[in-house]
Amino acid sequence: MKIETGIDLIETKRIKKALNRWGKNFLERIFTEREQDYVRNKKFYFENLAARFAAKEAVFKAIGNLKLSWQDIEILNNGEGKPVVFLSKRAKRLIKRGKIKEIKVSLTHTRNYAVAQAIVVSNSC
Repeated sequence: MKIETGIDLIETKRIKKALNRWGKNFLERIFTEREQDYVRNKKFYFENLAARFAAKEAVFKAIGNLKLSWQDIEILNNGEGKPVVFLSKRAKRLIKRGKIKEIKVSLTHTRNYAVAQAIVVSNSC
C-alpha cells in the first residue's frame, strides 16, 4: 500500500477577485454544477468556494500528473457535512491505471484563508 498527500492554502480574496474579473466563466471552468449549487446559498460563499478550490489543488498534488481537469474532481459534502471527493468517468479511468483505491479530503476556512489536505491510498508500492 502506498499513501500520498497533498495540501493547499489559498487566500479567499483570490477567489473573490477571480469571480469579479471572470464571473461565470471562472465558476464554470473550476467548479462543477453540483459544487456551484452546494455553495450558492452558503453564508460564507467565497470561503466555501476557496476551500473547494484548495481541495482540488490538494488532490492534484497527491495523485501526481494524471492530466485531470478542474471538472474531473468534484468536492461535495455528504449528509453528515463531511467533504467527499467524486470523480468524473474520465478521472476514474486514469486513476485506475495508478491503482488508486481511495481519496480523502479535509478542508477548513476562515474569512481570509482556506486550507485543504488530500490523502490518496493506492495499491502501488
